[in-house]
Amino acid sequence: MLIIAEKPNVAKEFADALSCRKTGGIYSGKDTTITNCKGHLFNLEEPKHYTSEIFPIIPERFDYRENPKTSEQTKIVISLLKKHRNEEILIATDADREGEVIARECLLMAGITDFSRIKRFWVSQALTTEVIKDGIRNAKPLSEYNVLSAQGFARQHADWLVGMNFSRYISRAANTKLPVGRVQTAILNAISERCDAIKNFRSEKYFEHYGIFRPTRVGSGNTECTGIYFENNTTKFPDDSRSQKLKECIGKKAVLKEKREEEKSIEPPQLYNLNSAQKDAFKFFGYSANETLSIIQSLYDDLKCVSYPRTPSKVMGSGNVELCRNVFDELCKAYPKYRQLAASEDFSVSNKRCFNDKKLEAHHALIPLKALPENADEKQMNIYTLILERFMAAFLPEAKYIQQVYILEVGGNTFKISGKKTTESGWKNFTDILSDRHVSVQSKETESEEQSLDGIDWNSLVLSKTETKEKWTKPPKYFNEASILSFMENPKPDRHVSVHNEQNEKLTGLGTPATRHTFIPKLTANGYIELQNKNFICTRLGETLLSALRNSSLKQIADISATTQWEKELAENPETFEKKMKDFVRQAVSTEIKIDHIGITENEIKCPACGKPVKESAKNWFCTGYKDGCKFKSLWKETRGTKFAKSDIKALCEGKKTSLKKCMKKDSGNYECRFILNKENSWEIEPLFEKRNKK
Repeated sequence: MLIIAEKPNVAKEFADALSCRKTGGIYSGKDTTITNCKGHLFNLEEPKHYTSEIFPIIPERFDYRENPKTSEQTKIVISLLKKHRNEEILIATDADREGEVIARECLLMAGITDFSRIKRFWVSQALTTEVIKDGIRNAKPLSEYNVLSAQGFARQHADWLVGMNFSRYISRAANTKLPVGRVQTAILNAISERCDAIKNFRSEKYFEHYGIFRPTRVGSGNTECTGIYFENNTTKFPDDSRSQKLKECIGKKAVLKEKREEEKSIEPPQLYNLNSAQKDAFKFFGYSANETLSIIQSLYDDLKCVSYPRTPSKVMGSGNVELCRNVFDELCKAYPKYRQLAASEDFSVSNKRCFNDKKLEAHHALIPLKALPENADEKQMNIYTLILERFMAAFLPEAKYIQQVYILEVGGNTFKISGKKTTESGWKNFTDILSDRHVSVQSKETESEEQSLDGIDWNSLVLSKTETKEKWTKPPKYFNEASILSFMENPKPDRHVSVHNEQNEKLTGLGTPATRHTFIPKLTANGYIELQNKNFICTRLGETLLSALRNSSLKQIADISATTQWEKELAENPETFEKKMKDFVRQAVSTEIKIDHIGITENEIKCPACGKPVKESAKNWFCTGYKDGCKFKSLWKETRGTKFAKSDIKALCEGKKTSLKKCMKKDSGNYECRFILNKENSWEIEPLFEKRNKK
C-alpha cells in the first residue's frame, strides 16, 4: 500500500505507527510505502501559458505546472504514484478541502483517473498509533469525497479568474500595478468603510439617571443597591430634564414591581485555534497575525513543544482523551503550580466542550505537547505561555451564577437593579493560578450586574440619592489585527460596514483560518492600507481603487455580501458557482473602468531611489517598487535598541537626519545619535554622532 501524506511530520507519524524506516524522502515497511507532499506541489499556469491574454482570460481547461520550491519532492511523489497505480493507495492529506485538492492535483499530474483502488484517510485527531491504525481500517473510497474535491477546484479556479483578469484589467486602466483579489478586496472595502464611519462620526450627548436605594430601618440589611432609570425600554435620554423629578422622589419608599432570576453559567475559555491565538497575541503582546503564526510555527517545527498551528478547530477528537490527560500530567511535572487543577480537570469523552468529533475540522485544537525548551526566546515564551494557560483552563468546570433583575418603582418612576449571585465558582476558583492576562474570558455582564444583592429586604427600601451622568456617543473603532480577524471569521452586519444579511443568519467567513493572516500583509504591500498606532487605515491609493470598483461592473469583488454569498454558493453547487464566476468575469471586463490619476500625496513618503511610495508593514518600511526592481533596502522600525517613528522614516527618505535616538550597545550601556541614509552605500542607514560643546 502506498500512503500519501501532506506534510513530512505526518508521514513520520504514519511511519512510526506502521514500523516503517526512512530511505531518502520515502518510508518503507514490509507491505507499505509512505511519502508526503509539501503543501501544493503544483500551481495553476500563468495566463501567458494559454493562447492569448486578451480579456477575458478564461481557459477551457486549467493546466498545472510544478511548484519550483518543491520540485525534488514532486518527483518522488509522482514517481511513486505511477509505480503503485495498480495497487492500493491511501490518500492521507489533511482532512479538508485544501488537502483534497493537493492530493487530486498529484493524481491528475500522475495520470491516474481510475480511483477504484484508492481510499481516503479522514482523521483530524492527534495522530497516535491507535488513531492512525483505526483511521486506516475505516478509510472510505476516494470517490466519496468527489463533491469536496469539486468545491476545492472551483474555489481555486475562481480565485485565479478574479485575480488574473481583474488585476490586469484594472492595472491597464490605471497604467500602474493594482492587484485585486476575491477576498482581499472585500476586506479592503470593510476597512475603508470603517475609516469613513470614523471620519464622518459626530458625537452626540445623552444622559443616564441612577438611583441609590437603602433600607428604611436598622436591621433590614445594610446592603445598598444601585439601579438605572428607564422608560419605554430606554435608559438613554437626549437631555437631563428628568433629573429634577427624580430628585423630588428622594426619601420615598420603593415598591418592588417585578423580580426575575435566571440560572446562567460562564464556561472556561476554549482551546485555541490559530485565529483565536493570533487575536490574543495581538491583544497581550502587540504581535501581528503573521508574526504570531511564525512564532507558533517555530514552536512546532524547531522546539517541537506545541501541536500543528494552522488549525481551525477549538476541540480535540474523542480518541485524544488519553493524550490530553498524559500531556497534562507531564506539564504538571514541569510546572508544579498546575497540580492544584488536577482534581477539577475533566478529561472524559462526556466533556463535549473539549472533545467533540462533530466540531472537529481539518486539525485538532492548538495545544502544548511538552515543556518549553530552555533555549526559547522571549517571544516564543510569550506565545507558548498563552497556549499552555489556555490548555490548563479549558478542561476546568464552568462557573455558575444566578442573574438577578429587580424592578423598583418610586413615585411612578421605574428603576432596574441588576446583579448576580455566584453559586459555583468553577474555573474561576483558579484565576490566581491561571493569569488573567492569559485567560482572556470576558463575561457579558455590565458593572452594575456585578453588584451583590444578597441580604436586601426589597420591601424596605427608599430612594436615598439620585445621580445624573452626562455621556457622549463614541465613534466606532478602527480595525486592528485582532478585530479584522474576528470580522473575517464572522462578517456580521453593523451600521459601519455594509454587509447585507436579509435572512439574519451567520454568514460564511472570509478566507480560511490558515489564510486569513495573509490578507493584511498583501494589502499593506500593495499600498492600499497602512498601519497607524496599530490601526489599519485605508490609504489614498486604496480609496482610489475602491472608488473605481464601486462605480464599475467589477463592484462585486469589493462587496462583503457578494463574497460571503459566493462562499455559500460554492458549498451548495461548485459547478454552478464556477460557471457563475466565469460569467461574472466575462461581463465585468466588457465595460470600461475609469480610475483617477494616482499620485503621491503630500503626507506620503517617496522612495529616495525610484520615487514610488514607501509603505509600512508590521516590522519595516519598504518601497512599493521593489517588485519592479527598485534596489532601495527596507528600513526596519527597530534597530540598535531604538525605534523609528514615521517622521524619522520620512526624514531619512528626504535625505535629512532623524530625531536624536537613544541606542543600546552590544555589551550593555547606551549612547545617543541621529541616523542618515547613505546613498553611496546602497542606501544603508548609518549613525551620525554630533559634537557636543565642552562646558
